[in-house]
Amino acid sequence: MRDGVFIHPMAVVHDDCKIGKGTKIWQFASILRGAELGEDCTVASGACFDGSRAGSRTILSHNLAAGPGFWLGDDVFIGPNCCLGNDAWPRARKDGFDVRAFDGTRWAIVIEHGASVGAMSMVLPGVTIGRNAMIAAGSVVSKNVPANHLFVKGVCKPIAKEADRMRFAQEELGLVRQ
Repeated sequence: MRDGVFIHPMAVVHDDCKIGKGTKIWQFASILRGAELGEDCTVASGACFDGSRAGSRTILSHNLAAGPGFWLGDDVFIGPNCCLGNDAWPRARKDGFDVRAFDGTRWAIVIEHGASVGAMSMVLPGVTIGRNAMIAAGSVVSKNVPANHLFVKGVCKPIAKEADRMRFAQEELGLVRQ
């Protein structure tokens, strides 16, 4: 524990990163190249957060793959084994791809306050996930998701109440009878 931050001895945290008070970074996690984490965040084992920004009380679950160019608000949940993509035309050669383009005024992906991204989801570059939106597990998100919407099976549906949102997700995934 240093300065109110817990960093597991088997985690990697670069010196140029900003880590808020009360944040916990677990074994095999990597916080790299100027990444910023707000207060009271949790970074689970195996997560890689490279050169991006996350607000306070954000949870980055096991085995997250997040390179440069992402802005995550406060109270964001990113489920296990998620991938945030920052390269719209990925190739082994990186001609024309400049990580410095994500300079704090432009972002590859924006995930607004209170949003949740379910396990095993992939969010493609250029996407904004709105405030309090919910992404169902296993989704490939290739379009913006408005605030207070549930994205499941490629469709966005507005759900007003948290209980309704949860029931809808369970019905869509076949966990309860309709």
